[in-house]
Amino acid sequence: MWNDDVLELGRHRLRFLMTPHVHHWDSMMVFEETEGVLFPADLFIQPGDQPPTTTEDLSGAMIQLYRTIGIMPSEDAVRRVLDRLDRMPISHVDPMHGASIPAAALKPYVHALREQPFAYTGSLFGKEVS
Repeated sequence: MWNDDVLELGRHRLRFLMTPHVHHWDSMMVFEETEGVLFPADLFIQPGDQPPTTTEDLSGAMIQLYRTIGIMPSEDAVRRVLDRLDRMPISHVDPMHGASIPAAALKPYVHALREQPFAYTGSLFGKEVS
């Protein structure tokens, strides 16, 4: 699949979004167009045990997790993807780790990613990588 390719699955349509350097160089997200569900890989993750769906603002925990484990190599790449996501009719987000987030509860997560530092800084889990 290439960027913006669509896979028809009966009543569902999956659009593939190439999102390089949002976690890894080969990162990809999938948007289910019929229901408006975004599967953003490791974007918008929440640490710990979460209920199936949350409206709680866990953006601070998300940013701290990204800083601690060093999985996001580029703030610029993430912010470019956020610009793209802003134009999509998302009903909710189902991240790889954590609860499903309804679109109405997504604003603090997006704001945190736009305004706070979170990218890899040379350490993983608090240890310098040389």
